[in-house]
Amino acid sequence: MDNFGSVGVASPDHAGHDGPDLEVLRAQVRVQWADALEHDDFGDDEDFFDAGGNSLLVAEIMAALGAELGVRLPLRLFFDHPTVNELTGALTAHEAFRAPAR
Repeated sequence: MDNFGSVGVASPDHAGHDGPDLEVLRAQVRVQWADALEHDDFGDDEDFFDAGGNSLLVAEIMAALGAELGVRLPLRLFFDHPTVNELTGALTAHEAFRAPAR
């Protein structure tokens, strides 16, 4: 069972690939950003820090995403990919999603 429904988004279709569905994951990232920033007035290509974010919020977002996805996510991943689109892409390519969980 996955945790994708926890953000009110339909569960992804995993047929033909491993890892999270791109659009579902992008929606999860946006929800976490909006929760942390306390607004949703940012674009998917806007830098998190330009949108009002800070490093403490990065830790909060990555912990929440990691809990939803069932993996431990390094903070460095966020700092290297500080937009919704970049982080979504980095998460889909993350090593935790390349190998089977069991």
